[in-house]
Amino acid sequence: MARFTKIISEYLPIIILLFLVSDFLTNISIKNFDSVFRRYSGITKLLFEIIMIVTIIIKYKQFKRNYIVLLSLVLLFILSQFLYATGINYNLENELFHGNIYYFNRYLYILLFIIFIKIMSIEQKVFLKTYTYFEYFLYVNSIAIFIGLIYNIELFRSYEYSSRFGYSGFFSKPGEASYMYIIAIVTNFYFWIIRKDKINLYKIFFFIIVSLFLGQKKVLFFLLVLGLFYGLSYFKYKKWIKIVLLVSIPSLFVFKNEIIKYIMQVSPFWQERYDEFGLLSVVTSYRNLLLEKVIEFISSDWRFWNYLFGGIDFIKFKTEFELVDLYLFLGFSGILFYIYIVYFHFMKNENLLKRILIVIVFLTSFISGGLLLNVSAIVLFYIAIKKVMLPIKKVHGN
Repeated sequence: MARFTKIISEYLPIIILLFLVSDFLTNISIKNFDSVFRRYSGITKLLFEIIMIVTIIIKYKQFKRNYIVLLSLVLLFILSQFLYATGINYNLENELFHGNIYYFNRYLYILLFIIFIKIMSIEQKVFLKTYTYFEYFLYVNSIAIFIGLIYNIELFRSYEYSSRFGYSGFFSKPGEASYMYIIAIVTNFYFWIIRKDKINLYKIFFFIIVSLFLGQKKVLFFLLVLGLFYGLSYFKYKKWIKIVLLVSIPSLFVFKNEIIKYIMQVSPFWQERYDEFGLLSVVTSYRNLLLEKVIEFISSDWRFWNYLFGGIDFIKFKTEFELVDLYLFLGFSGILFYIYIVYFHFMKNENLLKRILIVIVFLTSFISGGLLLNVSAIVLFYIAIKKVMLPIKKVHGN
């Protein structure tokens, strides 16, 4: 086992980097070729998942609570599928590669990774190296974003062949790119607050500027909440911030129509959607319409057991509100899973600053979805929170 741990320690930074590189290969395949096989990113994650599962099975006597949660979750998912499949032609192959089983595996991935990391007892310097590789990748991706912006390269756009603004570089999904830059901002913000290093401040500004070119509203929401937190907690002129908030909030309500009109004029894409669907649909990217659709469905089709254990066609009815989707997928047990992951594996035993940063990220995920479902993002967020964002003495290895 010691030899295996050494091998994983040596190659873990490369494995995580392969998650990101293979995503770029998937991006190229989807946008430029008619190839049948496009899941380069998926196969990379699956191979690593097999290694994690085999290791967990071999060391099943350790970390019993995590194993109980893992097995309970699998059983609850099976039960939810029986509830969903009643009276429906349940296609196992489709569910495995595209449907509910596929999405359940993505939800489960972070728990498998957490158990695996605890079993392996990998040194912190390995995770620091992993995070360093991650930031290097973001720098290269940022260059791709600027090149895409200057030369209007469709490959690097968030929404190719669309009038909607946004460039995500090597990432095939703009939502994934958003969380990657959010992770980098949070990590450097944490270190800047605790050690006031200007390098971290420069990184924060750089990642913020690049993230604005992604064209994602979740980034704007995250930056707004993070900015308010900094202004009210650490900014030396925070009394002025409070005064500005007291003045600006009532002003927003008074002049909201003029403000909305001006913002919509800046983006013809959103102006058309605003005229057709209204402000709430523009702000939520139509998630409110998806939520209305799913509420109508569960009101007519769900029974008592569904409310406890879920049971729904996830592709058809997901709303992209993180907690709502987990409830639809696994019922009340999905909410418990969310609380278990967020509190026990991210927030427990952390200082107040880190807890608030975690809440801000998961709050962003709650209104926009995708964090727990995005394997690369949630794994890197866990590494950043638990293995990189440590007290100064531990970071420097003293």
